[in-house]
Amino acid sequence: VSPDAFVQMALQLTYYRIHGEFAPVYESASTRQFLHGRTETVRSLTSEAADFVVVMESAASSGADKYDALVRASERHQTLLREASSGQGIDRHILGLRMAYLRLDPLPGETPMSDEDKHAIEAFFSDDTLAKSTTFQLSTSGLFPAYYLTHTGFGCVAPERAYGTNYIIESGRIKFGIEGKTKLVGNGTDVELFEAELRKTLLQLKIICEESNGIQVGDSSRL
Repeated sequence: VSPDAFVQMALQLTYYRIHGEFAPVYESASTRQFLHGRTETVRSLTSEAADFVVVMESAASSGADKYDALVRASERHQTLLREASSGQGIDRHILGLRMAYLRLDPLPGETPMSDEDKHAIEAFFSDDTLAKSTTFQLSTSGLFPAYYLTHTGFGCVAPERAYGTNYIIESGRIKFGIEGKTKLVGNGTDVELFEAELRKTLLQLKIICEESNGIQVGDSSRL
């Protein structure tokens, strides 16, 4: 199981346990292999990730069932991460199309866009599904191991039932920085609860991985 995928699945399971629903997830992937490359979006909420959450929450699931679901979700996540890092993501492409539509004039000799074409494009960019899928209630980013970093953070981009978190995976621990925009009655964002539930989830997944691989269950105080 990839360490990054392990954390991503733990975050999604934590969110589901608190809010009872799946969250659109953003994870930043580096595209610096390209000239002027910065990031692309990894949409971590896959069908395999959703299946993993369902299996984890089912009283009928065995430890082997849970581990197998974690492996499948991890493999799918790694595929998406590789695709995003190699320029095969969709979000920067969609952003480029949006900016081109809003800011670029027709090239010399190019036929101006018809009203019908404009209507179709505007309908696409205002589509409810697109809007919901880009309202990332989990905004996440993994950082390279850095023992000298004691406090980190990553922006929460939605006002309600949403969290921003980055994490540093080290050999003996995982460090998280978690934030939410508000803690108002009714919006459901609770950073303290998220942190506490995440600790429990990480420990549970750790034990599942150890037991499924014949490894003696370690000291839970390491989490």
